[in-house]
Amino acid sequence: MAATRQQKELIALAVLAVIASSFWYFYVGKPGGGGSGLFASNNYAPINAQDYAPIFSGMTKAQGTEYKSAGRNIFVMGAMPVAEAAKQTVVKPPFMPLGPMPQIIPPPQLPMVFFGYGMLPAGGARQAFLKDEQGDEVHIVSEGDVLLNHIRIVHIGNERIEFEDTNTGLRNSKNLDAGPAA
Repeated sequence: MAATRQQKELIALAVLAVIASSFWYFYVGKPGGGGSGLFASNNYAPINAQDYAPIFSGMTKAQGTEYKSAGRNIFVMGAMPVAEAAKQTVVKPPFMPLGPMPQIIPPPQLPMVFFGYGMLPAGGARQAFLKDEQGDEVHIVSEGDVLLNHIRIVHIGNERIEFEDTNTGLRNSKNLDAGPAA
């Protein structure tokens, strides 16, 4: 026996009515006062609002306070103008480290005179001519060469030579010494 569409709708309506009435009975309309604990609490105590004196004293104290500006307009978004901010800044003493002061490392020195440069063959790497302070030896160096076991030649320019101390990583330069005119 095939049920018609109208019979199926009536059966579904009856099932929904049974579910709704059971929900109403167990959760909302239970006899004996109140719900099952979802909506009501058995240990309810009303608020004791008889004494308003502490509330009123706190309100009068709050109403008696006076706003004292620190120089900044609280109704303007952003920082204070520089002139006003400089007036209000407090100068703190500089930080003084404890213990021995760190040593200041002087820039590296090249104890040679840079008196010329050249390129051999034409278009090749640039080479610099360096002479000892005493004038005894002439050294021919290229970029990247190391002198005196700790000074690396970084760049050879037209008027100066730049070098770096490999121990400290500090750089310095020396200008071209033209020497006396002939």
